[in-house]
Amino acid sequence: MFTYIGNGAYCYSNSTSMLLDTVGERIPAESIEVLSGVGLGALWFKEDNMVFFSNGVPHIGVSKALDILGFTITEHSSIDSSNIEGILTTAIKQHPVLLGPLDMGYLRYMPNHSYLHGCDHYVLAFGIENGVVRLHDPAGYPYAMLPMEDLIKASKTSHLQYRLYPHDMTYHYWCAPKRVKHPSHQEICVEAIRYFRQVYNDIEGQYSERNWLIGSDAIAELKRYILGGDINPSLLGHLTHFAFQVGARRALNFSEFFRGENGGLAEIKLLQSEVYGRCHSLAVNSDWLMIGEALSHLAELEIKFQEAIFT
Repeated sequence: MFTYIGNGAYCYSNSTSMLLDTVGERIPAESIEVLSGVGLGALWFKEDNMVFFSNGVPHIGVSKALDILGFTITEHSSIDSSNIEGILTTAIKQHPVLLGPLDMGYLRYMPNHSYLHGCDHYVLAFGIENGVVRLHDPAGYPYAMLPMEDLIKASKTSHLQYRLYPHDMTYHYWCAPKRVKHPSHQEICVEAIRYFRQVYNDIEGQYSERNWLIGSDAIAELKRYILGGDINPSLLGHLTHFAFQVGARRALNFSEFFRGENGGLAEIKLLQSEVYGRCHSLAVNSDWLMIGEALSHLAELEIKFQEAIFT
């Protein structure tokens, strides 16, 4: 196996990597992505007929990844809408700040922002002048400019599509990371597996209350829905522009992470990556029958991985 190098929707991991670089720490985004635990499992939201190949919550996962890597960090979050401008302005003037989740529909430096309402995103802000925030956006926009009024709108989570986010946050950010430990890769793996089990256990405690499907059941429901022949445009766009391709990259990065420490987990994730990549190519070409077969394989691999992570 050899690595993949290229683009991918790793917004919170790339932004976290940039934040660590501001204090002289070079941590690859791929490592942060894996340790966040966001790319574990699968979710089917019945309300929307929407799938996510994810069980984790990015803003929780970022904090956990930093902890596993040996960092402390200052983290702020609020549901209070008063004085947001003052709080964010002060924070950005003092330190580079990792901001998110943000609603991409308000990031007006993106040419297609008006089509992205409800999509979550993360950026690194590092300056503000005359009410305009300067930031690096890992989606391909270094030194972007965003009026503070748009940042305030973007910071509210009430309309984000990913239902694991709290819907009442008015802002959330991190700053001032500091290394306090230098764990070995083996120590990182031990802590990561402990956390990955927690991610699976946490979603088990939520899905039945909220009428969701998880894990292999979520993947099986996606197969059933696709083979039903009436795929809504939102799901189709999500699968062909995001879900399968980011699933393939995440699974490959998990495989690379486990290699040398747990060959069984590494092999399962490598196979998952291949299946995700196949699903993406088939979806773009509307080969739904073959996708159904691939999704059955993906569901089997998800069962195997979950069993192995608890062994």
